[in-house]
Amino acid sequence: MSLTDPDARNRKVGSVLQPFAWVLAILALATSPFLVGIIESVPASQQIVAWVICMFSYIIGCIAFGLLLYYSSSHKNRLGITSYIFAYIAGLILILGSAKDKNTGLPDAFIPALVTYGIAAVLLVIYILHAVAARQTLRDGVTTTATVTAAGINGFVNYVQHWKLTLKFTDQQGKERWFHLGRTGMGYQVGQQFTIKYN
Repeated sequence: MSLTDPDARNRKVGSVLQPFAWVLAILALATSPFLVGIIESVPASQQIVAWVICMFSYIIGCIAFGLLLYYSSSHKNRLGITSYIFAYIAGLILILGSAKDKNTGLPDAFIPALVTYGIAAVLLVIYILHAVAARQTLRDGVTTTATVTAAGINGFVNYVQHWKLTLKFTDQQGKERWFHLGRTGMGYQVGQQFTIKYN
């Protein structure tokens, strides 16, 4: 039993940690080109040892700071997570293919890593645009009531039921609109109403 609200405490800790987690996670992802440079700079006889050290440093750093970012974030957006994973994989590809091409002088895995980084960048842009639009909707959106038209359990989160809800509302033009919502908890049913904002 606690005298403080655990959710409020977690939000406070998360708000303090999140800026540091963002910086550390991005720095961890950005180390792969530098690690490739380190691998290439050591004598050929020591490159295997340098490669192993750099590879495990990259893996441990990205996973550790990625988890810190994940657990300090108030919202776990799938686009943001997928973007981070693609950037992580791109760094792995670059380190795995760090041997230089004799013709170009670039790492063998330069092109595959560049493509994977490009996918991560596109996902990140979509995530940022989505987050900006959501913030704008919360600030300036129209408030209305949505009604649950379908409710079903599609799994569990820490032994708590996770519901997939289909909701319907009528917009300002009189058109009916539907959307899906995932919620944890108990007791959701058809006909239940939620107050929402839409733009």
